[in-house]
Amino acid sequence: MPEGPLAPFWLLVPLVLGLLATSLVRRKSRAEAPLPEQSGVAAISNTGFPGDAAVLPTRRAPFLIALKDSDLVFLLLAALAGLLGALVTVVFREGIHGLEWLLVGHSGSLVVMALGLPPWQRLLLPAVGGLVAGLILEQIGARLRGRTTTDYMEAVAVGDGWISVRQSLVKSASSLVTVASGGSIGREGAMVQLSAMVASTIGRVARFPRDRLRLLVAAGAAAGLAAAYNAPIAATLFVAEIVLGSIAIQHIGPLIVAAVIASVTVHDIMGYAPVYEIPVFSLVSDWELGLYLLLGIVAGHTAPIFLGLLGHSHRSFARLPIPLSGRMALGGLIVGAISMYEPAVWGNGYSVVNTVLHEPWVWQALLTVMVLKMIATAATHGSGAVGGAFTPTLFVGALLGVLFGTAVHAVLPVGTGPPSAYAVVGMGAMLAATTHAPLMSIMMVFEMTMDYEIVLPLMLAVVTAHYTVRRYVDVAPMYAESLLPREADPRGR
Repeated sequence: MPEGPLAPFWLLVPLVLGLLATSLVRRKSRAEAPLPEQSGVAAISNTGFPGDAAVLPTRRAPFLIALKDSDLVFLLLAALAGLLGALVTVVFREGIHGLEWLLVGHSGSLVVMALGLPPWQRLLLPAVGGLVAGLILEQIGARLRGRTTTDYMEAVAVGDGWISVRQSLVKSASSLVTVASGGSIGREGAMVQLSAMVASTIGRVARFPRDRLRLLVAAGAAAGLAAAYNAPIAATLFVAEIVLGSIAIQHIGPLIVAAVIASVTVHDIMGYAPVYEIPVFSLVSDWELGLYLLLGIVAGHTAPIFLGLLGHSHRSFARLPIPLSGRMALGGLIVGAISMYEPAVWGNGYSVVNTVLHEPWVWQALLTVMVLKMIATAATHGSGAVGGAFTPTLFVGALLGVLFGTAVHAVLPVGTGPPSAYAVVGMGAMLAATTHAPLMSIMMVFEMTMDYEIVLPLMLAVVTAHYTVRRYVDVAPMYAESLLPREADPRGR
C-alpha cells in the first residue's frame, strides 16, 4: 500500500487533466453553436488589442477566445505554474547542496561550514564566490540578446509579464554560486524568480493577454515563496499586498491555487519541516502586551537603519570604477573578513536563528552578531549579488527580539515570557517595518508557529512597527525600486 504523501502525485495529474478536458468540451460545445451573421461586422481578435480586430473567418476563433477567457482554464494553468515552480525551487536548493559538496566536501548549515574552515579560507571563499558569480553575469548574461527583464515584481507591477528565461537562468546560476560560497544573502530570492519565470513561460505559450500574463506571473511568484518558506497564506498575501496592491478575489484566487499546489508538492518531495524550530509561545500576562507594543516601536526605528545601510551600500558600490565582478568580489571579501571574527554572518542565517531561539546568548553576543549581519548583508546585496534580503531581515528581527527580551527578562524576571517569545514577534515586526506589508508579516510568523497564542502580541507589534516606520518619509520600503514606474524618474529615463 503506497504511503500517504505519494498520493497527490498520482491523483493530481489525472484530476487536472480531467478538469481541463471537461472545460474544453463545454467551451467547445458552446463555440460550435450557430454564429450570427457577420456581414460587415468586425469582431475582436484573440489578442485583446482593438487594432487587431478582424472578421472571424471560422468558428475556431470564438473557441480560442472563450478558452483564453475561461477562469477555470486560468486556474488550472496557475496550478501547473505552482507545480512546476515548486519543482524548480527544489532543483535550485539541491544545486546549492551539490556545490557545497564540491567546495568543502559536505553540505548543510553554511555557518557550520564556516566554523570548519581555517580563517584564511573563510576570508577568501566568499570573495572567490563573488568573483565567479560576477563573471557569470558579465561574460554570459551581458552577451545574451533579446529581453533582459528578470525582476518579477517589475514584470507584474509596471511591465507586461514577460520574464527572460535565459537571463533568469544566468542570474540564478550567479545566485547559486554566491549563496553556496557564503554570501550573506537569501537563496529564496532566486527561487521565487525561477518560479515566476516558469509561470511567465506558461502564459506566453498559452498566448495570454498582458493582464492575464501578469497575474499568472504573480501566481508563480506566490508559488515560489510558498515553496521556500512553507507558508502559502503569507506567500499569497506578500504578492497581493506588495506586488499587485490588491486582495480582490479575482486577483488573489490564482495566487492561492498556485501557492497551495507548490506547498503540497514540496511537502511530498522533501517532507514537511518548519523553516524555524520555534518554541511554544505563551503570553504570561495581559499587561505584557505593552512590552510587545514597545518592541514594535523599537523595530520601527531599527528598520530605517537597516534599509539605509542597504541603500548606502548600493550607492557606494555603484560609484566604484571597477567592473561588476570586481565589486562582487569586494563584497565577498568584506563578508569573508567579518567571518574571520564571526562566522555566523555566512548564509541566510537559519541555523543562527534556530540557535538563539533555544539557547541563551549574552546580550553582547546578540548585539555583535546582529550588527555584523546587517553589515555583511549590505556588502553582499549592495555589491550587485543576485539574491534577496527577506530572510536576512527575519534574522535581524529575531536577534533584535531576543536582545529586547533579554533586557526585559533582566528587569522583570517574573510575569514576562522568555526571550525566544520576543524573538518570534520581533521577526514579524521587523519584516513589516521593512516591507510595509503588515498583513503578510502577521501571517508569515503565524504560519511558521501555527500557535494562536502569538496572534495578539504579534498583531500589536507588527501594526506598531508599521506606523512607526512610516514616520521616516525619506526611507523607501525594501521593494519600492522594483515597483516604481519608470516614468516616475524625474530625469525622464
